[in-house]
This record gives sequence, C-alpha cells and structure tokens, in this order.
Amino acid sequence: MAQKIKAFFNWSGGKDSALCLHFVLHHPKWDIRFLFTTLNRQNKRVSMHGVSETLLNKQAELIGKPLKKLYLSENLSMEEYNIQMLKILSEA
Repeated sequence: MAQKIKAFFNWSGGKDSALCLHFVLHHPKWDIRFLFTTLNRQNKRVSMHGVSETLLNKQAELIGKPLKKLYLSENLSMEEYNIQMLKILSEA
C-alpha cells in the first residue's frame, strides 16, 4: 500500500463537514493530522453555522483529532484574512 498523504481537514462542525470527514477518515489515501476551523473572535462561533467553540471542542475530542482554530475579527480586511490564513497554513 502506498504511503498516506498527510493532510488537515477544514472543519465547520456541520453535517456536511461531518459526512465528508467520515469518508476521508476511512479512505486509505489520507492521513488527517488535525481539524482546522475559523471562529468569529467576538462570539466564539463558526460564522457559517453558528456552532459554538464549546461544541467544536467536544466534536474534535470525540473524533479523536486535534483542533486548530483561527479567530477572525468581524471587520477583518481580505488582505489581513489572507495573511492570517497563510500563517496558519504554513505552520501546518
């Protein structure tokens, strides 16, 4: 068997993300090292679904993968967003 490709998974905490992660975790090609999500800095929730940070932490714990988080301000410019994303991705 070929060596697995190390990767991270962009985790939203929603049902579509959960279904996709299920398939990826059971695929022999991928080695998911951690989950990654962005949260609104002010309310500590995923912008897309409103999932709370507490629930995200519990989901990651039950999945058995570390969770890396990036907190974003509401008034963040696209340039600053790109800088922050590049930083976190380069660390991965």
